[in-house]
Amino acid sequence: MSNNYSNFFDYVKNNHLGTAIKDADLKKYCTLKIGGKCYCIYKPNSIESLIKAYKFILTKKLDYFVIGNGSNLLISDEYHFKIFICLKNLNNVYIENNRVKVETGVMGNALSKKLSELGYSGIEFLAGIPGTIGGMIYMNAGSHGMCMSDILENIIYIDEFGNICEMNNLVDKGFGYRVSPFMKRKVIILSCSIKLKKDLSSIKRYHDYLDKKINTQPLKSCSAGCTFKNPNGIKAWELIKNGTTVKEINDAVISDIHANFFINQNKATYNDMQTLINSVKSDVYKKYKILLETEIIIVD
Repeated sequence: MSNNYSNFFDYVKNNHLGTAIKDADLKKYCTLKIGGKCYCIYKPNSIESLIKAYKFILTKKLDYFVIGNGSNLLISDEYHFKIFICLKNLNNVYIENNRVKVETGVMGNALSKKLSELGYSGIEFLAGIPGTIGGMIYMNAGSHGMCMSDILENIIYIDEFGNICEMNNLVDKGFGYRVSPFMKRKVIILSCSIKLKKDLSSIKRYHDYLDKKINTQPLKSCSAGCTFKNPNGIKAWELIKNGTTVKEINDAVISDIHANFFINQNKATYNDMQTLINSVKSDVYKKYKILLETEIIIVD
């Protein structure tokens, strides 16, 4: 391990750039509660702090991985010799003239509720989704026929060379179903601006969407959300429910509420969950000749 990794702790501390935790347990930073330890979890206290720390990481060529709420991650049980940059503390929201600027660590569900209560419409579809705005942009998350790229005016990010960049006019920029242009690059989303419109019925829609999530998804269980993407408009949960023979591997279990949610009942390991995922993929392919693609991000 290079001394540059140790120097990162001093750099963060001496410049008051947030918190750096050595040998952090990654189970605490993902909703699936699976994962080993990492050399460092870094939690910046502002976007300015993040930019300074990130430029240090790039200059010293340190390995890193960016997380938000960790709600779509399956992390291996190995020791990860890298810096995990956790953005949850970057959670400022600025509303002005029917436009909202949102930092990357803001929780999507909380923002959806807040704006709906204020009579703004357009973001109700994020009700019940347990991710941060940055993670939702990265995944182009969505529900109820809407996705993040439908509502964004612009995105501010720092690229793999340390440059601050702005993306406007998202049409033809590489967004699609659970796809964004950021997936092929190592960049960090800093903030975004979201289009709003006034609609006093938005709070009712928010609660309708939230109630549907509560009734059809295991929101209180340890999961990483939907495990697989829906292939060509077909519901992945239907293929899983009707096409699989194995429903559990030790404490890794297919949810009875929603078959596309794989649950950690207690002490499921990375290998348990990977074995269950691979078994489901194999069964579905044998029966339907459809190869399921994982929606969750797997960190080896």
